[in-house]
Amino acid sequence: MTTPEPNRWTSHRADAVVARKENYEQLRRLSTWRLLAATKAPAVLAILQSVFPAGDRRLPRSELVARVGTHLALLHDDEPEPGTGRTGRTAPEYVDGWVREGYLTRRDDPAQTETTFEPSPATIDAIQFIASLEEHRPTTTQSRLQLVVQQFDRLAQETETDRDVRLADLQRRRERIEQEIRDLAEGELMLPSAEASLDRLRDVLQIAADLSGDFLQYREDLRAVDLHLREQILSPEGSRGEVLEQLLAGDDLLGQSSVGRTFTAFFRMLNDPVQTRTAQELVDRLLSRDFARALSREERERLANVFSDLYEPAQEVLDVKTELYRSLARFVRSQDFRQHRVLLEALQEAQGVALAQKDEVSTRTPFPLELDLSRVQMSSVAQHRLKDPTDPGAPAEAEVHDVTALSVEVLEDLVRVNDIDIVGLTGRVNDVRGSAGQASIGDVLRSHPADQGLASIIGLMFLATQYAQEREGSTELVGWRELDGRDYAAKVPAYYFLEDVPAQ
Repeated sequence: MTTPEPNRWTSHRADAVVARKENYEQLRRLSTWRLLAATKAPAVLAILQSVFPAGDRRLPRSELVARVGTHLALLHDDEPEPGTGRTGRTAPEYVDGWVREGYLTRRDDPAQTETTFEPSPATIDAIQFIASLEEHRPTTTQSRLQLVVQQFDRLAQETETDRDVRLADLQRRRERIEQEIRDLAEGELMLPSAEASLDRLRDVLQIAADLSGDFLQYREDLRAVDLHLREQILSPEGSRGEVLEQLLAGDDLLGQSSVGRTFTAFFRMLNDPVQTRTAQELVDRLLSRDFARALSREERERLANVFSDLYEPAQEVLDVKTELYRSLARFVRSQDFRQHRVLLEALQEAQGVALAQKDEVSTRTPFPLELDLSRVQMSSVAQHRLKDPTDPGAPAEAEVHDVTALSVEVLEDLVRVNDIDIVGLTGRVNDVRGSAGQASIGDVLRSHPADQGLASIIGLMFLATQYAQEREGSTELVGWRELDGRDYAAKVPAYYFLEDVPAQ
């Protein structure tokens, strides 16, 4: 009895199945799969769709928690949790958990005083998948097949290198157009059915909706490219030198990446005024067609705003790309990467030593090193009051001194003893008075800060008693900064320079 030789086709097919299964095992760890397989997936998806309706793609934490809080009953179990008596977590706990699971993305927006959140690309994919099941619209429609064939035809024509073949294609297209012109001139007007036109329009709207959902993925892909470039810079070998040279030369490696080139081409086309105007005119014409009346109100709004809805998310992606590029350039030009590289090498060396000893030293072996306990008072983080960066805080209590009257003789002695720059102060007074017609001591200090501190105030008072006119009973508050960096203020009599002060 002979043993049959193994079938190569069967063996190859078995290997492909094993590889696909391992690939699916990896995909199952992604947030999209885990969200769809979650026990409370229907409630989570419904709530996320509700709290992030069209137009609200990003929410501050307080508003997000408030919106989720209105739907907690959908997430709570009937039986209370043991030891707590609660039937489920709070809204903030759910939000934090969704961030950890990858359902939400946390953003620190400089324009917002509060951390903002938005659906992650995984959540967008899950919602679109569920929506496709809900609509029960087949994707194998005639209109989609026509779109595919049209794109194949256009690509084949544009990439044709044989001049004769390309010329023959153009001639056939011209003959077809001329035939349509003759038919139309004779009064024959052939239109597709309303159902076919409606299917084609809805297919185009679905493609546009997919474009809008891809912007989140664009941002994540750009961050992944940025991280890969930083890893290359810190790598002890490989293409580190080439990457550094390109970045130091000002090359935009983010823009040169695959995702960067794709987005740049899309953004350039979206901002082309000629194409934008033409596209909007086409949309307006479609909205006026009879078959467009069968669209729902939501579909008509999506069609009317199909291009304007793309501008804001596209601009956000561009802002992320620009900020990542600037951050990467600063990372290289400031030489910070050298410190990171030294730290990485030290960590790798320590890890290598530890791995070399792992089989020889037991984890329970006493370590012959004594460490002094920290003397820092340990307390709960919740006891600390967080600082609000937008709050200037309570101003320091000002130190107030008694009012002191200075005579002209005292001022003259102070000027002589303290070497006050009277010549410079004279020029400043004349400069301010010449432009405004008159000038008080406060006007001079606002235009030219007191570079000698209190000495400048004394010098101006000396000039004022000599050449300015005092307004009886009036005072003004003047301020200056001393060399120690502290700010001071004083109330002085109101003097007005009406004429230029003679050069000293």
